[in-house]
Amino acid sequence: MPPRLLARLERELARGAGLVAILDYDGTLTPIVPSPRAAVLAPSVRTTLLRLAASDRARLAILSGRALADVRARVAIDNVIYGGCHGLEIQGRGLAFRHPRVRAARIVAARRTLAAGAEAIPGSRVEFKGLAVSLHYRRVALSRRRAVRDLATRVLRRVPDLALISGREVFDFVPRVRWSKGEAARWIARRAGRTLRRGRPVVVYAGDDATDEAAFAALKGRALTVRVGDGPSVAEYRVRDVRAMQAVLRRLAVALG
Repeated sequence: MPPRLLARLERELARGAGLVAILDYDGTLTPIVPSPRAAVLAPSVRTTLLRLAASDRARLAILSGRALADVRARVAIDNVIYGGCHGLEIQGRGLAFRHPRVRAARIVAARRTLAAGAEAIPGSRVEFKGLAVSLHYRRVALSRRRAVRDLATRVLRRVPDLALISGREVFDFVPRVRWSKGEAARWIARRAGRTLRRGRPVVVYAGDDATDEAAFAALKGRALTVRVGDGPSVAEYRVRDVRAMQAVLRRLAVALG
């Protein structure tokens, strides 16, 4: 664990500040696994999240590219703010947001085109998320990855007003509405912080993927940003892996009392 990060967190919390913790799910709370369906919270991680969610000094948010219902079902803890589809939908602890410019018809059209094309690419899988649709290719042979990219390009050409977000062996098609994890994280931090009534809270954002870089950039100077794993990043701090991030969260739970 990075000693600078821990020392700063514990110093801020020792003076009585509240905490807003915004966490990615896959690759941050759970390891990356061969199938997204197999990404299950370990009991020890659930215990730590329960402690954070129960603290009157903390507000916990899980912000994911997964569908809102999916990430909520996987975490299944009350008093948590859940963000799905990269923050296009947010619910929990009295907060509710759904981007007003989302047009479901565009997502449905993209889903049809993706489903038709994915039939010819063994190992690919299309996931409909309501406000987004994803093309997973983690199980596609390297020799067929070009076909996946070609399909993604074809969808963008045929269905207007969509943007492509590239994640870990997944392409997410979302409405082109100038909204990303960056805007969503700032929305959550601002509103969740107001409910703490302890002055300015400490905001922590942790993520592992290229999609989290938008949040790291948007929160620069406003939050302690933590990159989980390797790869280039604009985050202020870095932890080695999911296990190290779990240790940081345990220390936070202890510091909050």
